[in-house]
Amino acid sequence: MGSLRSRVFLIYVVAPATVLLMLLGSSSGAVVKTQPVECESYSLQKCKTEGQCNVTMVKCESDSDKPSNCFVLWSNSTGSTVIEMKGCFSNNVACDQNECIDHSVEQRNNLNFCCCKGFQCNSQHKWIPTTTVPTEIEVPQKNTLDSAAIIGIVLAIGIVILLIVIGAVYILKQRKPSRFDSLSSHEPEPNSSSPCLDKRQIDLIQEKARGRFGTVWQGQMKAEEVAVKIFPMQDKESWQKEQDIYKLPRLKHPNILEFIGAEKHMQDFWIITAYHSNGSLCDYLKSHTITWMELCKIAESMARGLMHLHEEIGGGTKGDDLKPAIAHRDFKSKNVLLKDDLTACIADFGLAMIFEPGKPCGDTHGQVGTRRYMAPEVLEGAINFTRDAFLRIDVYACGLVLWEMVSRCDAHGGSVAEYTLPFESELGPHPTLEQMQENVVMKKLRPRINEKWRTHAGLSAICDTMEECWDHDAEARLSSSCVMERVSQHNRYPTTPLLIETNTDTPVKDSSYSI
Repeated sequence: MGSLRSRVFLIYVVAPATVLLMLLGSSSGAVVKTQPVECESYSLQKCKTEGQCNVTMVKCESDSDKPSNCFVLWSNSTGSTVIEMKGCFSNNVACDQNECIDHSVEQRNNLNFCCCKGFQCNSQHKWIPTTTVPTEIEVPQKNTLDSAAIIGIVLAIGIVILLIVIGAVYILKQRKPSRFDSLSSHEPEPNSSSPCLDKRQIDLIQEKARGRFGTVWQGQMKAEEVAVKIFPMQDKESWQKEQDIYKLPRLKHPNILEFIGAEKHMQDFWIITAYHSNGSLCDYLKSHTITWMELCKIAESMARGLMHLHEEIGGGTKGDDLKPAIAHRDFKSKNVLLKDDLTACIADFGLAMIFEPGKPCGDTHGQVGTRRYMAPEVLEGAINFTRDAFLRIDVYACGLVLWEMVSRCDAHGGSVAEYTLPFESELGPHPTLEQMQENVVMKKLRPRINEKWRTHAGLSAICDTMEECWDHDAEARLSSSCVMERVSQHNRYPTTPLLIETNTDTPVKDSSYSI
């Protein structure tokens, strides 16, 4: 490609420019032979390599049709002028000045150039940028160029400009990639567990959410409501990656968002999934408080979905393919959806990572996800790039989601505060990476656990679980399967706090319900 562009440049730029110079030379054939001009001569390169650093005088020989002139080339990159070269110069109409002045508006590569006519006129040089339209140069009464030569020069200039434009367009076309050249070659073949729709009729009804990689719409496919996640052209890789996750064997699970199919359109790419009108857990908690039993149902189903995602499931006796372990890497309440019965399902696998047995993690950027849900080791950039390390990062975020649910549960019998995101009370709605690093990593800050939550035995048990999920030491955190076992036992606790009569009449946790 480099040699091709060089040939194009020679054909469309250098050759026409040479023709133009020949025309200019031929048109000035009537110029009377001039006397030799004496110019100052100097070369910085010779000064450095050969030690010839003195400025000398040189007589510039001239032919009958090529007037001799003097020139100076200098640099001015650091505020001080450095002369690169001085000497004789010929055949340039811009040298029709007695002083060596560069009128260019901007430097080119930190260099200035000027030329002039007259005895030792290059002993001084100046840079005076032209800020206004230059005044017209008076034409001598005795014009040596006839009208035919002028017409030829104008035509030559026009041809050169036209050829340069054509050459530039050609080069740009060679560089511009085709939008759909290799679209199908990298697309996985559809299989029975993950159908690829053949452009079924889907009506987009209402935009429901907008995220990092696209927008989510409520759609209608025949009599079925569906969710359509639309990826723009530049996020095709995320669309492909999410498909790859959904199409893994044995991924289908009641607590993983149901995948219906995928489509590619002219300008964007679609992922079609089941639609859940309750939306995300985050949005639901903003407008609803939840009871103790609802909290147990949501927490257990969410933990089951995360455990299934993390599990490596063997092929079995029928020779089915292996389901590898998967780290979500962007686990948060926005990516947990609620079904009509308030069971949860996990969605959005655009950043997920697959861990196939016997294969390394590969090259990946560790610091991904949503900032407020990042584990300390992610914020610190100190991830151990192993499967278990990435799974523990998901568990840390799961602890924060459990905190969000407890903060909106009314089981303790007191007032329920307005919904806030983790760390929102401490660091505001949009914490910076530096704030998160200082508080979560250095100060080991975690969302505050309200004392009244401890008055309910079940809520207190979940608080213990969430604290073990977000432990600063990643290896001390619970596994997702352990979280599921813990929360599945919490529904045995009573729905209201137990009041034990004391001299303070304060609700106290019944020790018989401790885990």
